[in-house]
Amino acid sequence: MLVAVVALLVAGTGMVLIPRDSGNPPPIPFSETARAEALEDALRLQESAAGLSEGTGQGAGHPGLKAAVTLLTTQARALLAPSEATPSGTAEPSVTSATTTRPTFVEALSASGIKRLADAREADGGIARLLAGVGTAQVLEAEKLARTWQLPIPKEAAATTKVPAATVSGPPCPSASPTPEPTSATTDAALAATVRVHQEAVYAYQVALKRLEPAAAGTAAKGLAAHESLLRQAETLTRANCGDVPASEPGYRLPGQFAQEPAVGLAELESSTLPVLGDLVALSTGETRSWAVDSLLAASRRSLGWGAEIPALPGLTLDAGDLPSLPTPGPESGGPAAFSRLHGFPRS
Repeated sequence: MLVAVVALLVAGTGMVLIPRDSGNPPPIPFSETARAEALEDALRLQESAAGLSEGTGQGAGHPGLKAAVTLLTTQARALLAPSEATPSGTAEPSVTSATTTRPTFVEALSASGIKRLADAREADGGIARLLAGVGTAQVLEAEKLARTWQLPIPKEAAATTKVPAATVSGPPCPSASPTPEPTSATTDAALAATVRVHQEAVYAYQVALKRLEPAAAGTAAKGLAAHESLLRQAETLTRANCGDVPASEPGYRLPGQFAQEPAVGLAELESSTLPVLGDLVALSTGETRSWAVDSLLAASRRSLGWGAEIPALPGLTLDAGDLPSLPTPGPESGGPAAFSRLHGFPRS
């Protein structure tokens, strides 16, 4: 009865009842939290690498450290939200990490990469692809520096060297599923593209095995076995997602120089799979997403093994010149932690 009386009073007087503000801010979405944490870690690692590079101790001025600074600067710029960027100017990394050592830097860089890959499994599509690219490049850069400095490969990174495995479960598929358009942005289309790149890779490795020197042929044999396994897994995931598995072609057109330089051709082929896997990360969820994240890291490793250059964000196609500039740190900026607090970034 009381509710009816209140309703009549509101209707008669034209008053609007506004609920009291509870004082609690709305929850921050997981994807935004993951992006903000990735940005803060990239800024902190950038400072550490710059401190090591510009210091006076062993390893100062090492080209690998300068490459790490460039990598982390590019990643931080990619992780910026529009409201966090400066209109112009490129910030120089501030050197504040005097206590960082080569082993602690490698461990921190690898740990950041592993965290980004884990968050990529749960984040929203576009952020997931970004985090997967950041994590992949950080893990590989940590491994590269560890080998250069003859340090142990971080254990968590070493555990991710295996070919990813597809484990699928779910309800049965309908009796028929539509064939996706090749250019459509759907999970089905991304899985179909993934199947096709592995089909082509199997063919290319089979051709290359007949033309490579014995030492390289051993690496190619492992690559062929990996792609055969990944092809079967991609087909399994396609069926589990109720998609149609593309039929394999009798043969595939390879670059003209492939016969003369098969190792170069394999490097280019492996690199060409990265954007396809990045699409699958962005357009999938659950078990398929996890498989795509693992596959992106594995494909980047194979690309490096054949001498390819890995971009700062594997799985994304972008021009670093189009990225926003980092905010210029002032003398009172206080480093990444203060930058984080200034923009209201959450920390776990």
